[in-house]
Amino acid sequence: MADDKKDEQLTLDLLPKEGERVLHELDDGNMVIVRERNNFLYIIEFNREYHMFSHTTGATGGGQRQFPLDEKYRASIRKLTDLADAAYVCIFDRNKLEIYAVLASAEEGILAMFPGEDRDADEDVEFEPWNRKKKDKSEKMPTDGVAGSDFPSENFDDLFKVE
Repeated sequence: MADDKKDEQLTLDLLPKEGERVLHELDDGNMVIVRERNNFLYIIEFNREYHMFSHTTGATGGGQRQFPLDEKYRASIRKLTDLADAAYVCIFDRNKLEIYAVLASAEEGILAMFPGEDRDADEDVEFEPWNRKKKDKSEKMPTDGVAGSDFPSENFDDLFKVE
């Protein structure tokens, strides 16, 4: 039984703000989280695409997009460390945990360890799944953001413009 609980745990660690290290963590199958004030951008590679989820502390929803796993977007991700206040790695078992539960838990953990400027709002973290009623166990990730999302934060917009 103890092994079952271990599979349901997250490991969070502070990363050095180095673009190559961030790419290495993504290549290893881990989630990378970059933070700019209370804006969080979660990055994970899935099915040969980068999936990025954004959330601002206190917001009831977030955004989600995916990008090809190519050099253009690898270069963009490498630059994120220059813009971010901090970078983190989140290690978890993808087969045991739902992605939105991981996002919420990771953000709560980061805010507990490294509170933001608005400590009163730090506890108001909520993610809305794309369809709460559907229990789809397929290998597909959601393809559209939550209504009203602002993905990515205006601080990251210029990195992901498609020309």
